[in-house]
Amino acid sequence: MKALVLKELRILELCERNCPEPGEGESLVRVACCSVCRTDAKMWQSGHRDLFLPRVLGHEISGYLDSERVAVWPGRSCGSCAFCLSGRENLCASMRILGFHHDGGFAEYVAVPRTNLLSVPGTLPMELAALAEPLGCALHGLDRAGVRSGERVLIYGAGSLGLFLALGAAERGAHPVVIEPDGGKLRKSSTFRDRFGVGSAENPSAVSGLFDAAFNAASVPSTLDGLRKLRSGGRYCLFSGLQELPESAAPLLAGLHYRELQLVGSYGCTRASMASALVMLERFCDDLAFMVERKLRLEQLEAIMPDVMGGKHYKMVVQF
Repeated sequence: MKALVLKELRILELCERNCPEPGEGESLVRVACCSVCRTDAKMWQSGHRDLFLPRVLGHEISGYLDSERVAVWPGRSCGSCAFCLSGRENLCASMRILGFHHDGGFAEYVAVPRTNLLSVPGTLPMELAALAEPLGCALHGLDRAGVRSGERVLIYGAGSLGLFLALGAAERGAHPVVIEPDGGKLRKSSTFRDRFGVGSAENPSAVSGLFDAAFNAASVPSTLDGLRKLRSGGRYCLFSGLQELPESAAPLLAGLHYRELQLVGSYGCTRASMASALVMLERFCDDLAFMVERKLRLEQLEAIMPDVMGGKHYKMVVQF
């Protein structure tokens, strides 16, 4: 089979490999599509705490188990700890992830636990089914922050994850607003935002009023300023990992005490949130088609990694 292997930082090599041998409880999935996450580009550029080289990257996967269309939850959890048994398997201490600890979806075949396979609805294109993992992360974040109908929700970043957060918030009856300094992204998403009533601004000063919940779908430290824009009792969800803390974090965090703000974290997604994402993707597949900006062959992937790192595009999808 063909596989694209990260041999060392910034070196991807297209190889011929034997198909992986499924272990106990695993199945061999023929990959249909694997979406490129910005985390993949970060691992290509500078590595990751959970990355072991050499590695086949890729964790946003749709494919085929014989004739069945499936999406892949990319985690490998123990299945027996308190977190796994309570549906919070993303927090399992034994968690291992496809494309990080194990070879992922930038290959023609991938071996995955059978319990990780989710059925893809019949009318959903496979390139959109590959987006179930990032949309599942957004839905999980909304659950973590407890977003409810009628609430105002502020989202820093209008990339794919920011728009997925906005879609999920709007579906709950909330009123999302995205802050995105890249006017090009706002132009490309204008039809989508109009369709779902998503407000927008290019800088925080243009946003008025207070919000019930805020999310950072960008990793820059300035997104913590969203704490100032919360009403008393509001919730801030640390959705994307921060590159660093702002120099003066103490005044921001003082609001946790004086205004009883809540700071919650959101990490990855669960099987349940991915299953919900597949239902939503089928329901809104026409509205979300613009998210797939480019379909690639495996051998084209290395050349677009700098573009993915630059964050100027929505999703690039490797299609087999």
